[in-house]
Amino acid sequence: MQQLFVYHDITHLLKSTESSVTSGLFNPKFPHLSPVTTLLIEVSANPFPSCLNDKTSSKATNFIESLLSMKEVDLNMPLIDEESEQFRVVKYDQHDVFIAGYVMFYPCFSSFFENPVFHMENFFIRECYRSKGFGKWLFSTMALEAARMGFSSIDWYASDWNESALGFYKHMGATISDDFRVLSLAGKALEAFEDDSN
Repeated sequence: MQQLFVYHDITHLLKSTESSVTSGLFNPKFPHLSPVTTLLIEVSANPFPSCLNDKTSSKATNFIESLLSMKEVDLNMPLIDEESEQFRVVKYDQHDVFIAGYVMFYPCFSSFFENPVFHMENFFIRECYRSKGFGKWLFSTMALEAARMGFSSIDWYASDWNESALGFYKHMGATISDDFRVLSLAGKALEAFEDDSN
């Protein structure tokens, strides 16, 4: 998540921490939050063992892994990941597993559609893994899940200066609307309503 804010040069706006993300997503403090799904792309020079029978796997994990069949990608080129240590994870007793990207999304209601929609909160592929098919693979996986569940749409925000991302989304079939603006009520402006109610 921090890398996404670095990419957009808005790290001064980043308020989330590992603790707040954990508290927000996995803590009964916010029981009214819709379930949030995060898909990670994990890469390794060595094949992953199948974990479809792993009792700790969630239904979503099983769906994704059966869908992707533990896809192997041959990059046919040396890939230099200068930040690899920052993104190393230990999985299946393997120590050469690295996070290459992720997408975070959740279901919500939209009056524009008959059925619920997914809102895509974050989509990010680390720079050294871009233009290698990982983004298309990750986006397609999310879109297939939305279609499989009978959802009407996937909606998200994108920076208007990010021509690369906009081009990618258009290539994936997205349309861009100029009819709406993103508005936000936050911080002291939001807290003022609580003060007024006292």
